[in-house]
Amino acid sequence: MAGRRRRPSFTLKDAPPEDLAAAVRTAAAGRTTLAPAVADRLMNRLRAPGSALTRRETEVLTLVADGLSNRAVGDRLHLTEGTVKSHLARVYAKLDVESRTAAVATATDLGLIRRW
Repeated sequence: MAGRRRRPSFTLKDAPPEDLAAAVRTAAAGRTTLAPAVADRLMNRLRAPGSALTRRETEVLTLVADGLSNRAVGDRLHLTEGTVKSHLARVYAKLDVESRTAAVATATDLGLIRRW
């Protein structure tokens, strides 16, 4: 394949076999493949790069919003209390807030977590 420029192909490891086969064919044709879930994540980060929370940060913050203590969040997610605190510290930095209450309010306003 001399002279043919390779383009990136991004699929998820749990993609269905038919999606993986299509991605391989697309990449072999020299085109770029981007799985819909990857495209969604990318667009979310482009829209709000400073406030893009990881899946785990979102899980932690959702449980905090439900009123759970750091210890209870850790028990629920099989994390140490220190790890929960680390996740919250990153959430505070990303959302530019200084408290649990402010983090929950800001994340709710931004649509990062849902409150019923």
